[in-house]
Amino acid sequence: MRIIALSVGLFCLLSLTSGQVMAEKPAWVGKGKPDIDQVKTVEEAQTMEEDIEKRKDEIDQLIKEKKNKKAKNKNGKKNDKIDDELEALEEEKEALEEAQEKLKEKEKGLEKQRAKKSEQERKEAGKGSETGQQKREENSKKWWKFWE
Repeated sequence: MRIIALSVGLFCLLSLTSGQVMAEKPAWVGKGKPDIDQVKTVEEAQTMEEDIEKRKDEIDQLIKEKKNKKAKNKNGKKNDKIDDELEALEEEKEALEEAQEKLKEKEKGLEKQRAKKSEQERKEAGKGSETGQQKREENSKKWWKFWE
């Protein structure tokens, strides 16, 4: 009796979770979803911007193909499916444009940060005597980098 109950329970569990495993993957899988928050340097921002631009070009190409396909088709059901695909592509294109705008803002911020840091280093280089500069360098070492 316990074996039957256990096997029925296991079957129910597997049947409920199999839908999640077989779910459709998002469109960006394999292409690397743009994650703007992880960008740390201007170079990374520029490469990400190039990737976004390439993906936008691909989407434009797909939209043109779908519109041509829709013009050739006379079947209403297929046209509805093509309309849905076109709408999804246009939404993805809008999302990429928004990501590109955020990336440009982040890139400007990174450039400002780099300029401020270099300006601060130039100011510190001209301050005080050599012994004072050495003391300042010793005090500015990070505590977790004790081996330096």
